[in-house]
Amino acid sequence: MHKSTLEKVEEYVEHILRVKSPLNNTYHNLAHTRDVVQSSIEIGIGEKLTPAELEMVQIAAWFHDIGYIEKPEGHEEVSSMYASNFLNEENYPDDRIEKIIGCILATKIPQNPKTKLEQILCDSDLNHLGRKEFSVRNDYFRKEQEYYRKRKLSDTEWLASTIDFMTRHHFHSVYAVTNFSEIKETNIKELQNQLDQILDHS
Repeated sequence: MHKSTLEKVEEYVEHILRVKSPLNNTYHNLAHTRDVVQSSIEIGIGEKLTPAELEMVQIAAWFHDIGYIEKPEGHEEVSSMYASNFLNEENYPDDRIEKIIGCILATKIPQNPKTKLEQILCDSDLNHLGRKEFSVRNDYFRKEQEYYRKRKLSDTEWLASTIDFMTRHHFHSVYAVTNFSEIKETNIKELQNQLDQILDHS
């Protein structure tokens, strides 16, 4: 039985991330990629995507952070190159490759998605902001940031920057706005409480 393009993409990306992902990438790793793929399916179904659109957004989700094996800055362009090369080898349709690249590039912060597919991938990429397990994911992100910045971040600095980022951020798709916004606000309040406690005792 022939494997679908999506199955081949999954195998390829999983293998690369297992073999080449730096150990210090405690956040941008295979676990994050799998999480984003799962979210892209959830949001994609919620947004009533066609099977072809759902396939494209999943492929984009698999590839979106593969560039992190080379560098954090500008990883979106590297990820796009990996996706483009792989999909061209598979003779995947050019117009679909273009949409997938658009999705990957749209995840660059600050996010600026133009199409529904781009909105869905952006929301999937940051879905943890509106999830109950946010604090665990955020701790992994802090660890990774400290590695790349080559210094420890104080609790005050980390909390303030995270609150600022989350306050500026907004979900784009109707599904994500409806299902993730409330928990995101709770997560922001929790961070604010932690920050207030530190400032009160300083």
